[in-house]
Amino acid sequence: MTRRPGLTLVEVLTALFIMGLGTIAILTLFPLGAMQMGQAIRDSRSTESAYNADSYMRSYWKTNVVEAPTPPGITEQFYSALFDPDGAGPLPTATGTQPSYPVAVDPMGHVARIGNPQNWVGDVQTNLPRRNLNAVTTAPNPAKYALRLCSLMDTQGFTEGVPNDDRELRYNWLWILQMPNVSEPTIVNETAVIFDRRAHFHTTLGAEDVLQASNTTPGTTSVTFDSFNQETTIRPGTWICDVTISPTLPVARPLVRHANFYRVTAVSDRTVELQTPIKTPSDGNTNAYTATFVVWRGVSGVYVKPPLTAGTN
Repeated sequence: MTRRPGLTLVEVLTALFIMGLGTIAILTLFPLGAMQMGQAIRDSRSTESAYNADSYMRSYWKTNVVEAPTPPGITEQFYSALFDPDGAGPLPTATGTQPSYPVAVDPMGHVARIGNPQNWVGDVQTNLPRRNLNAVTTAPNPAKYALRLCSLMDTQGFTEGVPNDDRELRYNWLWILQMPNVSEPTIVNETAVIFDRRAHFHTTLGAEDVLQASNTTPGTTSVTFDSFNQETTIRPGTWICDVTISPTLPVARPLVRHANFYRVTAVSDRTVELQTPIKTPSDGNTNAYTATFVVWRGVSGVYVKPPLTAGTN
């Protein structure tokens, strides 16, 4: 009878070590897969939210702006703010072929605030106006109506056999509107800003942090802020918005009126690197300027949509 020698202890330990390495490599794939799946779901929900936001605003624009009866004409506060956001204030009225002012149409943010912060974006007031929709202000319960209008409907559920709309209350949005030329008042550029877990019905400290950058240069991909507030949180992936609207000190450039979004790719001290270069301001001047940035907490996506027009449907 032929005898076959058994495995030595060294061989067994070597085999276990190799198998352990393989097992660890396989197990590592599970959390990575879960993270990628979570990001895919977030991106999918953000895209759905942007589609819903765009569809509603197109319908609203056509009904309440393009087809507004005369008289009384267009009564939307956000529409008048495109031309003159502060009445008799220091901001000059947009006329001729000038670009309008950008306006944040933010029903949820508006009803969550009381007093002057309702009408202006920023924990510290900026020159970017925030306005509501007439459909929300005239509703029996504006806060609940704003939530229903500007948040993503998750699915339809049932309570004791009766269907009801379920809302996760996680994804919600606002719009940024701006006319490229006020002589064509039915054409407006639209950007849908989607939030993930933005607080509703109330505001939190640092939800709209405001930062200054005294030497912002068009064409560059970096911005150095003058200082950071203690509660400011900027990390790779954060969206920041340049909301510079003159008059801006120390040099006033009256046609600088924009609300441009940039995604941060790296952060070092007070300097951030951006995914895309700083855009040339609306006055066409490529010199450096003093910029005002808003860091909206919880932005999951920024979607530039085709312009709203007279034929929007």
